[in-house]
Amino acid sequence: MKFKLILAFALFIQTLDGFTQNVNKPLFPSGSKVCFVGNSITNNGEYYNDLWMYYATRFPNAQIRFYNCGISGDVAGGILKRMDRDILSHQPTHVVMMIGMNDVKRDLYGKNQASNTLKEKALAEYNDNTDAAVGILKKRVGNVILLQPSIYDQTAVIETENLYGVNDALQRCARQMRVLSEKYHTGLVDFQTILLRINKEEQLKDPAFTIIGKDRVHPLSAGHFVMAYQFLKDTKAPQYVSKLVIENSLAASQKNSFNAEIKKQSSKNNRLTFECIEKSLPCPVKESAKKALSWIPFNEEFNTELLQVKHLTPGSYNLFIDDALIATFSAEALSTGINLAVYQNTPQYQQAMKVMDACLKYRDTEAVIRNLRFVEFMQLSGLKDQSDLHVVEQYLVKRLETLKDSGHYEYYQKQFKNYILKKGAEAETLKKLLLLAATIYQVNQPKPHLFKIEKQS
Repeated sequence: MKFKLILAFALFIQTLDGFTQNVNKPLFPSGSKVCFVGNSITNNGEYYNDLWMYYATRFPNAQIRFYNCGISGDVAGGILKRMDRDILSHQPTHVVMMIGMNDVKRDLYGKNQASNTLKEKALAEYNDNTDAAVGILKKRVGNVILLQPSIYDQTAVIETENLYGVNDALQRCARQMRVLSEKYHTGLVDFQTILLRINKEEQLKDPAFTIIGKDRVHPLSAGHFVMAYQFLKDTKAPQYVSKLVIENSLAASQKNSFNAEIKKQSSKNNRLTFECIEKSLPCPVKESAKKALSWIPFNEEFNTELLQVKHLTPGSYNLFIDDALIATFSAEALSTGINLAVYQNTPQYQQAMKVMDACLKYRDTEAVIRNLRFVEFMQLSGLKDQSDLHVVEQYLVKRLETLKDSGHYEYYQKQFKNYILKKGAEAETLKKLLLLAATIYQVNQPKPHLFKIEKQS
């Protein structure tokens, strides 16, 4: 199996022969503030956090800040209402927007189909509100990327009621995003096509498979990672972490390598050594998302940390990095090139795991703030003065009474309780977020490593 993986990677590298990547150019320049705007799928924070891991490892000096501006249950009209206080207040340089899952009004579909008039009215309102929102964002921010919404799974054979027709409506939302992208000259990312394709392929093997989740609405971790992959693909993110091409001489190695500095190269007694500092780190993948790697060529297209060692005599070679044995390769495999990013025992990957840990801690902490915003924008809009927490608590108690038959009573109860518990510490939580963001750009700085390639006797 390992041989097949190496061979497949070798063939992939061969197809790139003659290709030169001049620079690792980031979509978001250093100092960018990027707001991800949407509903609960964005509020979940996974796909955007996966993207931050990519940018923090690929561009360690870029100092990019991502902001979660998703709110559970939100619609395009809600984005307009919270535009100034929750989005533009961050003074973003870029905005990424995905909306639609709630706008289509899912309860109009399924067994108890509502009239087409109601469905068309919901979509017309979506078109008007998204047009208004994108117009404001384009004028006030400038750099806008529209995401064609993730799918509603109306094909999985599972127990959850199938509100058939919802994804057809979402595809019309996707077409609206394309229209707006052309009208306002924005970026555009297509989540529908890839998620539908993977679902179709996997459901041929197992009709109960879903890349989304048992509720048919919220993508699983692997689904979020696929979305992050598609974002990178549609925004033309660079492939290489680094490219270490080791020739017979140090000068030739330095000339042919990319995004890395090669020093002190030496070869004697069937042992090749060199020092290297790569300017990026491999991008780690969360355990919960690794299933996605069997559906998408993420490592081949966006996470290639190439080590190519030429002019070796035939035989098997042990690769050491900082005296740790990484793996054993044939001279042929090393000559063609191996992708170090798929080896989790390298010092580079281990450092990248620290970046992932910092990103995940940021996501968890930011979730506290997003839950506060959910209550404020979705439940407290009728209370003008929210400065007295005791008054707010009394208001939420009364509000909860009206939600008993909503089907989500326990969810609201939990959110209201957490709001009262955590609102008083909001300022402290925001300070913690600043520290965690700074930590990401402390632990992601690449370090020099000693490579040793030794022929087995």
